[in-house]
Amino acid sequence: MKRLLAWIAVSLPPTLLILLALKPLEVNSLRFIGLLFFVALSILLWVQMATPATESKKRFRQLTVASLITVASIVAFNWPLKAAYSLSRPAFNHVAEQVESGKTLSTPRRVGWFRIQQIEAPGPAENQIDEHGLRLWTNLHPNGKTGFVQSRPDDLSFNLWSYFRLDDTWQFISED
Repeated sequence: MKRLLAWIAVSLPPTLLILLALKPLEVNSLRFIGLLFFVALSILLWVQMATPATESKKRFRQLTVASLITVASIVAFNWPLKAAYSLSRPAFNHVAEQVESGKTLSTPRRVGWFRIQQIEAPGPAENQIDEHGLRLWTNLHPNGKTGFVQSRPDDLSFNLWSYFRLDDTWQFISED
């Protein structure tokens, strides 16, 4: 039982962060949760270093360090979201081509690895001209939407809470 709890303590933080990064949450929340995991793993490693080393404790320390590095890399680079986006990029481009050709797409729908709740397209919208790029929203919270926007990184005219650049044409944003 003790060994199981030790493995859970080491493997749970990076596993949860990977899942949360794929949700996708807004980026600041992911960084905050990652920072908490990083502190918890650092404390665990510090406690391990204070006790005499046996062979199993050395292996556990190595796993804790690997877990700590994984958590830090997720917080710094959000690589699970980037990896899922990279695998989904052809689907994103296909949806963009369909919308540009004037096709109306139903939502919610899956686009690659992501569930899109709403699609907003540039151009005439109801009674006003919409000058934003194509938006694929994954979360429709009343205080601000979260999702993918097809636009240049220097042309994000949104009320941003956080923003994460995926490549030169797609950004992941969370509105305030």
